[in-house]
Amino acid sequence: MITGRARYWRLISRFAAASVVATGISQLVFLLSYSLGATPVVSTVLAWLAGAIPNFTLNRRTWGGGGHDALRGELLRYGAISVGTALLAAGATHLAEIAATSAFPDTRPAQVAVVWGAFIGTYAVMFAVKFVLIDKLVFTRRPQQDAR
Repeated sequence: MITGRARYWRLISRFAAASVVATGISQLVFLLSYSLGATPVVSTVLAWLAGAIPNFTLNRRTWGGGGHDALRGELLRYGAISVGTALLAAGATHLAEIAATSAFPDTRPAQVAVVWGAFIGTYAVMFAVKFVLIDKLVFTRRPQQDAR
C-alpha cells in the first residue's frame, strides 16, 4: 500500500498527465471553434465537454474510484467542480473578448490570442484547486477502507 508523501506524488503526477491530455483536447476544440467564429462562451462549453470526459475517466482510474455503486456520486461531485471551472473560464473569456476587441478591433489573430490566454489561464490557476477537491471530495474511497 502506498501512503503519505509517495501516494500524493503518484496522484499528482497522474493527475497532471490526465490534465495534459484533457487540456490538449480542450485547447484544440477551443481554438478551432473560436477561430471559426463561435462565441467565447460556446467555445468554452464545447472545449469543456471535449476535455471533461477523458479527464474524469483517467482520474477515476488513478484514484481507483468507488466501484459501480459510487459512480453516480463521483460523477455529480466531479461535474460540480468541472462545471464551476468551466463557468469561471466562460466569464474570463467573455471579459477577455471585450478587452481584445477594444484593443485590437481589426486583428482577429490578436483577439484569438488574448481570449485563448484567458481560457488556458483559468485552467492553469484551477489546477491545484481541482487536485485538492478531486482528492478530498470526489474520489473518497481509500485502499485502506477496502481492507477493513
